[in-house]
Amino acid sequence: MAMRVGELARRTGVGVSTLRAWESRYQFLEPARSASGQRLYTESDLERVEAVLRLVGEGLTLASSIARVTSAGTGALPEGEAENLLYGQILASADQGIWVTKNGRTRYVNRRMAAMMGYSTHELVNLPVFSFFSDDLMPAVKKQTALVRAGNPVRVTVELRRADGSTFLAAINATPMHDPAGRYEGTVAVVDDVTARTETEFRASLRTTLLDTASEALMATTADGRVVYANGAAERLFGWRTADVLGQSGELFIRPQSTQRADDIRAAVMKGQRYSGRIDLVRRDGSEFVAFVIVDPVRDEKGCVVGMVAAVRDNAERTRLDRERRSRRLQSETLALLGASALRRTTDPCEGAMEVVREAVEATRRLLRADHASMLDVVSGSDALEMRAASPLVAEPFVVPSGSRSFAGYVVLARKVVVVDNTEHDHRFDSCAAPGEPPACSAIGAPIFGPDGISGVLLAESSKPDSFGHDDAHFIQAMANVIGAALLGVRA
Repeated sequence: MAMRVGELARRTGVGVSTLRAWESRYQFLEPARSASGQRLYTESDLERVEAVLRLVGEGLTLASSIARVTSAGTGALPEGEAENLLYGQILASADQGIWVTKNGRTRYVNRRMAAMMGYSTHELVNLPVFSFFSDDLMPAVKKQTALVRAGNPVRVTVELRRADGSTFLAAINATPMHDPAGRYEGTVAVVDDVTARTETEFRASLRTTLLDTASEALMATTADGRVVYANGAAERLFGWRTADVLGQSGELFIRPQSTQRADDIRAAVMKGQRYSGRIDLVRRDGSEFVAFVIVDPVRDEKGCVVGMVAAVRDNAERTRLDRERRSRRLQSETLALLGASALRRTTDPCEGAMEVVREAVEATRRLLRADHASMLDVVSGSDALEMRAASPLVAEPFVVPSGSRSFAGYVVLARKVVVVDNTEHDHRFDSCAAPGEPPACSAIGAPIFGPDGISGVLLAESSKPDSFGHDDAHFIQAMANVIGAALLGVRA
């Protein structure tokens, strides 16, 4: 039986203006109209108003109460619904979003879910579930929905669309709900906004990737020296896998004799100071090396030092490069001095040519760090080469065969600088060492050019393999040219 708004107000105790406000603000009641345009309400409308009053009396807000009654459909909430008010309050205050759906529409959300979506709780009720997903995600969403309807819980991370059209990354744990007969009735989902967490994880992953690809060894320790991070370069430098050293003391990498020095460095850094310098370290295989380290303090948000981070570089390579640069500088200086002497010899016959030769041979031995150096003449009309100068000095001049029967003879045949890395594996000639000298492991030789072709050979020999390199080839040929210039016009 239809009733007018006054009767509905009388029977429910809710004022006419209030009922009309509920209609306009919440679209709660949708009365029919009489022929004269007056509102007509039914018993069902009465029950729904009474249900709202009951929920408000139990502690729910008016908006939540109307949303709950609206989600119940055309009938009022059953009396037992109010008994679940405590659970509703718990869900409403949860830090995670709660999203209940039925027949493809939203039936309930808590405050956290509404805040994430940019709606009020009552605005979300009855909105289609699929309206929160972009079109390109729809096939995947429908597939996951089918799994839940089939009774399977589903966990996905997907973008949800807010009320303003923006999106956020949500982790959704959806669980099917069933009626007493076991039939699928709806879905309850727990939702987390993981946008910030995902961005943080990405930045952390990016930082780790950048550190791991760095060519310099990087390590971090706690205040008491326990290792908490080591990058790939540190693994290669020390020979330890990162997993094997995490949690261990940093003293694992310190040469025992340097323990006190390491303690002093740690004490200074823990006071907030930066350290840079050399320290003796040890690899997993026990080999020791001198490292150049830069150690900085790590501070927490309060500025307190809570750990250390160190950049470690094997100083052997730097030392080698420094030594090579110094060696090249000395070689250039010596070449300039001897070259000047050779030029004076060509314009002043009084200058002693052999003095220049002896100085060149001696300088070749010293600057190439060789064990022996010698200058041999090509003897015209003979199949031999005869020593003219040697360093160290030898008691008697020696003669070596020409051609591939000797290293000197092979250099004459090659007419260029010849480098022997390891005589044990080089079979281009019979012998490398001068007669009466210990066998050489590596050697280098350069031809000396005169007016009529090759007039001699300048040699350097070492008892160690791989003693001579590409730059040494340039140097010894330059020294051979100095000797050739000094000997112009004085050969027998």
